[in-house]
Amino acid sequence: MIVFIDSGILGKLCNTNRTEETVAVNNWLFSLLGKGIYVVSSYICDYEVRRSLILESLRKSNIDSIKELDDLRNYIAFLPLTDEVMKEAASIWAEARIQGMPTADEKSLDADVIICAQYKLLEKEYPGRYIVIATTNVNHLSRFAEAKEWNDIQF
Repeated sequence: MIVFIDSGILGKLCNTNRTEETVAVNNWLFSLLGKGIYVVSSYICDYEVRRSLILESLRKSNIDSIKELDDLRNYIAFLPLTDEVMKEAASIWAEARIQGMPTADEKSLDADVIICAQYKLLEKEYPGRYIVIATTNVNHLSRFAEAKEWNDIQF
């Protein structure tokens, strides 16, 4: 099993405001890791979360969440944005538009299609292995990939 953490879940994992949900999602992550499940995210997810955290830190002079994000690199593999990923993402982006189901504005970078491209490349790299994206955005991602809310992912 491979669990791909998207930006929404990554943000919850590095949130220093310990709510019932953030504690639960952190416990869920470490339970996955404890069972030997390969957990990945993407540099595009890091970018989306990091930019928000930097903005917040400039407003509040709080860098704890950025440190939490950096620390996650000790547990989660972050997939790079390669030529192959970006070409696959461009194909998915065009396919979504042809189908009349875009996942973002036409001028948007559209990180969702980049995540789906990385998912598809993981499928090629690990044939037969169950791969799922843990997300807060099931509707967009499930058009092109297996995507579930984090707490619906059973192991």
